[in-house]
Amino acid sequence: MPFRSGTVSYSRFGVSGNLPDDAGEGALALLSKHIVKPRGLSEEGTASGWCTGRHVFDTDFGWEHCGFSGAILCAMRVDVAKVPSEIRRAYVSMAEDDRRTKEDEATAGFLSRTARRDARADAERRCKEEITEGKYRRIGMTPVLFDLVNGAVLAPVTSDTAFKELRGLVESTYGVKLARRSAGGIAADLMGARGQTSDLDDAAPDAFTPPPAEALRAQEGQAPRAATRPEVPWALAGGEPRDFLGNIFLLWLWWNAEAREGVIETAKVPVAVVIDKVVDLECPWGVGGKASLRGPLPTQSPEASKGLQAGKWPRKLGLLLAAHGQEFECVLQGDRFSVSGLKLQAASEAAKTPRLETEERLDQLSTFDNVLVALYDHFLRERFGKGWPTRRQQITDWINSRTAARAAV
Repeated sequence: MPFRSGTVSYSRFGVSGNLPDDAGEGALALLSKHIVKPRGLSEEGTASGWCTGRHVFDTDFGWEHCGFSGAILCAMRVDVAKVPSEIRRAYVSMAEDDRRTKEDEATAGFLSRTARRDARADAERRCKEEITEGKYRRIGMTPVLFDLVNGAVLAPVTSDTAFKELRGLVESTYGVKLARRSAGGIAADLMGARGQTSDLDDAAPDAFTPPPAEALRAQEGQAPRAATRPEVPWALAGGEPRDFLGNIFLLWLWWNAEAREGVIETAKVPVAVVIDKVVDLECPWGVGGKASLRGPLPTQSPEASKGLQAGKWPRKLGLLLAAHGQEFECVLQGDRFSVSGLKLQAASEAAKTPRLETEERLDQLSTFDNVLVALYDHFLRERFGKGWPTRRQQITDWINSRTAARAAV
């Protein structure tokens, strides 16, 4: 039950409209109006609704389980009913057998078109009856955290299907619109608040290394400027062309961790950063492939240096963050700005009940999320500041120095 126990994974979703001001009785009562009824599926399809998140059948949306200071913690339950094709075919065949009589011997047991149609109708009725009884139903639960203070929703939802269910359920419950917030969207929120929307609109991917020869050949005939900047195909495919900022953010964190002792003075708090255990690299030019490195200090491997020199950017990094006297470990996918495997500190001795343990975990999660956003905001101020050309050159020099050091060894 992520958020309540274990490691935490989540993506961020922005809200257009007004969520409840607090997790009061009225806000929690709205959840109870959108639950999955025991016999809510009468045919193949999907039904979604809320549950508390303690288990899929718990719909006691009281303060004790779901209400917290500035937050509502619950879960989306999704029921999917689908009759296996082999069972459906078996029911059709059995219904056809029931229609065969001894008189059919004259026709070698062949049924008329009408008899076959009626057999299929009988099989379909049987399937619907069994679905209504609860057979062939697959039940899933996804934890959902409503951040009422920041007007956001956190949930481990990545697929389009799950997002569609969550978006519809949130809209029908609280009358607000839900939208994904990947790196580009978060940048728009942060920079829009500072009146820098036009700067973001003009942003283009940076080239920290020369383009691979394959990229130059692939772009023959294009404008020289286009041939010197990566296209970042995964950002274009994701529908948010500014998501590449999340990958440059990871590269910037990596540079800070190695070249500047890993301490970043954000506007809110100093943050110590270490890269460990996970490094996923991919070519933003769309020609150099991918690299996936695992293990202690993967950034120190020859493969990491080779990947950077070849122009690859980080898609995922394993992060160790320390701030506010707390330590956090997670994996961050830069372009999607999605967090996975977040380890929170164990509950203190003062947390003597499940409720108090959950409160402590939500406080830690809020602290981590604020630190992560503060780091990203600090990066954006540099990326769109006057000193960025110098900083970009420093990162390029760092990449080259890693390669030179590897060659010397």
